Order: sequence, then C-alpha cells, then structure tokens
Amino acid sequence: MFLISTRNFPPDIGGIQNLMEGLSIALLNHGPVKVFADSFENSESYDQTSKLNIQRISGFKIFKKYRKANLVKEFINDNDLRAAFFDHWKSIENIDSSTLKKTKTFCLIHSKEINHPLGSLLNKRMLNALSKADLVIANSNFTKNLVTKLGFKNNNIKVINPGCNYPIKINDEAKKFAKTIYGDSFPKLITVSRLDGRKSHQNILMSFSFIEP
Repeated sequence: MFLISTRNFPPDIGGIQNLMEGLSIALLNHGPVKVFADSFENSESYDQTSKLNIQRISGFKIFKKYRKANLVKEFINDNDLRAAFFDHWKSIENIDSSTLKKTKTFCLIHSKEINHPLGSLLNKRMLNALSKADLVIANSNFTKNLVTKLGFKNNNIKVINPGCNYPIKINDEAKKFAKTIYGDSFPKLITVSRLDGRKSHQNILMSFSFIEP
C-alpha cells in the first residue's frame, strides 16, 4: 500500500495537482493507494468517480494542517506501507521522524514553494522538514540547485522532470469550437504556465522565425 499526502489535488486545477493525480494513479499499478488531500469545491463528485481511496480534510487552515498530520501519522502507524509521498515540505513538516522511519518517504519540491530567503524562519522550517525525507525529488535541475543554495546540504536529492498524460483524443465539436477562435492563424502558441522568465516563453517565440507557413 502507498500513501499520498497532498495540499494540491484535483478537481483543483494546476501543474502540481496534475502531477499528484498522475503519481497516485500510476501507483495503483503496484498496489492500493490512500490519498489524504485538502478539500476543494466539487471534490465529492471527483472522489466518487476515482479509483483512488481519497480522504478529504476541510476546515480552517491552521487546524486543518494538524488534523491532517495526525491522520497521516495514524495511517502510517496502522498500516504496512511500501512508501509515502508528500507534495510539499509543509505536508511532511508536522510528521514526526519516528513515524516516518516506518516506511520509505519521498518529498517533492518545486522552486516556487521553497524560495524563502536564506536564514528566514520559513527557510529553517523548510530545511528541517526536508531532512525528514528519505529522498527529496526536485522537478528540475534549477530546483535542485536552488534548494542547495538555500542551505539543503543532504545528498538525497533526485531530479525527476514532470511527465505528461497521454494525448486526449479531440472530438469534432472541440475542433469546430477551436476553429471559431483561431481560424486559419499559424502558428498557434497555447500555454497554461505562468509568464515567468524561467519558463522560457521567449525561446519559443524566437523559434517562430524559423517556421515557414
């Protein structure tokens, strides 16, 4: 059995949400998966159609994180887990080390969530939380280098670039709708990422000069 503790999960929308959903579903090929996730609008409908065993935690943020941590600790203590995965350093922060030693633990890191000034309270909390994991998984070399600069000296960092789902077959209705928006324009650039310099949108735009219509 596997455990997933996440602050970010569908039906909420975003890159981390998609990543955690994909990881959870992929783990189903290797055994049962228990997901502890924050509640979100329409989450009940999503959970009813999911193959995952999802437990939602709601309430005020300050109370929710401790209640969730207690539920995770109780589940680890009561079950023989193969591994536990945490989407954020705050998801593993309130789990005591003695409990985590009962299974293999993995904590994912993303640059936006770890970029706290060196020596700040949040930076110290982050470093202490990450030190509890058996393996820290960075989503890029940029993130790995950043967390090292921010004081994480452990060697247990692995870079795994996020994957993607198989392409969804586009039906005729969606194609017709896209036609009303884009017409015959070429080329077409669509992105759901933030307009952030490190996302390299500028490099994509520059490459258009080499494309012949």
